Amino acid sequence: MGLTALDLLVILLYTLLMIAIGWLSMRLIKDQEDYFMGGRSFGKLLQVFAMFGSGTSTEEPVGVARNTFVGGLSGIWTSLNYLFVTPFYWFIGVWYRRFRMLTLGDFFAERYQSNSLAAVYALFSILFFVTWLSVSFSAASKTIVALTPKPAGELSAAENRERRLYLRLQELENADYALLGGPEREELAGLRETAPRGSFSYLGGAETIVFIGLVVLVYSWAGGLKAAYFADFIQGLFIIFLSGILIPFGLQRIAASGGSEGLFEGFRIMHQKVPQEFFDILGSPLASDFTWYYLLAVTLVNLVGIVVMPHLIVVGGGSAKDELTARVGIMAGHFIKRFLTILWTLTGLVALTLYAGQLADPDMAWGHMALQLLGPVGCGLLGLMVCAIMAALMSTASCYILTAGSLIVRNVYHWISPDRSERHYLLAGRVASALVIVGGILFSIYYYDVFGQLKVAWELPLIFAATVWTAMFWRRATRAAAWASVILTAVLFFILPALLPVAIPSLRTDERYLALTRTREVVRHYEARELDVIQRQGEIERWEKLDSQGLAHTEKPRLLTIGETIEVTTKPAGRSIYWTQGIAQVDGRRVGQGFFNPEMVLYDRLGLDLSEMANPMIETLRLPLRIVLPILIMVLVSLVTRPVDREVLLRFYARNRTPVQLDPEADRLEVERSYANPHRYDHERLLPASEFEFTRWTREDLVGFLLGILGTILVIGATLFVAGIGA
Repeated sequence: MGLTALDLLVILLYTLLMIAIGWLSMRLIKDQEDYFMGGRSFGKLLQVFAMFGSGTSTEEPVGVARNTFVGGLSGIWTSLNYLFVTPFYWFIGVWYRRFRMLTLGDFFAERYQSNSLAAVYALFSILFFVTWLSVSFSAASKTIVALTPKPAGELSAAENRERRLYLRLQELENADYALLGGPEREELAGLRETAPRGSFSYLGGAETIVFIGLVVLVYSWAGGLKAAYFADFIQGLFIIFLSGILIPFGLQRIAASGGSEGLFEGFRIMHQKVPQEFFDILGSPLASDFTWYYLLAVTLVNLVGIVVMPHLIVVGGGSAKDELTARVGIMAGHFIKRFLTILWTLTGLVALTLYAGQLADPDMAWGHMALQLLGPVGCGLLGLMVCAIMAALMSTASCYILTAGSLIVRNVYHWISPDRSERHYLLAGRVASALVIVGGILFSIYYYDVFGQLKVAWELPLIFAATVWTAMFWRRATRAAAWASVILTAVLFFILPALLPVAIPSLRTDERYLALTRTREVVRHYEARELDVIQRQGEIERWEKLDSQGLAHTEKPRLLTIGETIEVTTKPAGRSIYWTQGIAQVDGRRVGQGFFNPEMVLYDRLGLDLSEMANPMIETLRLPLRIVLPILIMVLVSLVTRPVDREVLLRFYARNRTPVQLDPEADRLEVERSYANPHRYDHERLLPASEFEFTRWTREDLVGFLLGILGTILVIGATLFVAGIGA
């Protein structure tokens, strides 16, 4: 299966170590605050690694490498779309610490005086964690499956037939579209919808997902947040190993392919081989998902949604010993991840140089590269890679399921069944955690598309985002408005898209909703690289074969030389307008896959010609309504409904303006003083006589935010520098 006995031993030892940390930490747990918040005792180092580990899961290195392999340097935005949000973490970390709450559900129970709204948020968190875990499970599974490929001689007859279709699809995809005749263009369109597989493994994706899920569950079940933080420190080192290990081996392999050696030679030859357009940080509207307008829309979605990610109240500051630790932990942890994203992107570019046109599933680029580069070295390196993949997943999953358990216990079960023992509530939290893992496994098996699942996960926080932003800055935000915003957002953008195809099965085959974007032929002029020359030679051989059969419909392509200016015509595949997972051929019929996009029907009724739009514009159009409508509902409904009790609001905002003290008893006394005098910190408000809660920036606020902006600029500069090495 491609793994040696030493690889398997490394995997076994790592798994046992993680489980041991969890079960040994079990002795330290006395109550819910110990289990879910670690006693709020963590310093800067553990807080940084906890934020880094919980925020860096398998789907990110795998997804970034995948999209870089497909679309070049612009694939970096798969993960780096959060870059411009990072400076704002400097403020969010303080919010979470000053809340002094165990869960974000407590925020809804107190601010809106609604235990039922808190319970609904807890149930939403289950859906949130199930979705994000499913992305991680899919990425880890595809990578491990790629490490265990079946050789061609062991494929079944059906697998061989499917592989031949895949090879034909790749042949047509790699051809200059202008050189394809009418029959070949029709054949290409049909094969794109059929989407045949080109690689097969000894391991099934579903079985691998189940195994990974069980390991995560056993590890996280016992030890609580302390176990997760200690393990995150170790797992963070594994993630750093994962991020960089493939690059030197890959660059050496590239250099050797050009008769040279050394890392710089690898960079130089990579630029000789890979077309220049693949080094653009923003792709063409027809060649990349990450155009400037899609990136802007996703950044706004992330900035609005980040405050309601259920786990951030734990790793984002709530478990820190003081405010500065909370701030440093959340921002520094994320910046480590931002810089590592550059390495993931470089890994994708190296994979593109070595394996362009050879991979059936780009999600498997990371695993295929690991097998080809680390396998021959031996020494248990493939086993270490599997451990690193699992570490990236487990560091995130442990935090997710602990947070889910705390939300269900605190905001649902405790409300329904009060006055139980601490031991009873801890058991209930562990059961809730298990349900999250099972849900993540099932959703991963159903969807099994890393980038598709990732886009669903980006948008989910918008259900509750408007309720937090308005409540933090506007005293007039009401409980009725929060309910209206949550219900309408969930129904319009998440429930209807899932239920409409179930309630009306004919939607999936209705020709009106099977429309694809009519992508235009794109003519590009650039300097020919080695891959262009190799591809043109393949087109010549294919033309000669067709000509011998009397089927050639174009002039014979001419030979290319490296360095000459060439004209290449491409026609990207059209994208489904109304279905999130595209159109597939099922029993000879075209059938819509995934969820339905009802907002696209609205745009169509408004007269927009959706079929003439670029593929990324279809994705972009889905987002503005999701951002604006919930906030609009909150404001309008709040203006005509009864506000929350004034005394409740005074206590809530007074506590949130009270700085956290290092000593828990001193902190409790400070909060009591603020309760006794709710106007104690009114001098910090920008508009003290209004309903708005905007506060003046301190020197620490300004310096930290400016450092965040500087870090953002450095990440972009480092990306462009690395992309230019050897150019």
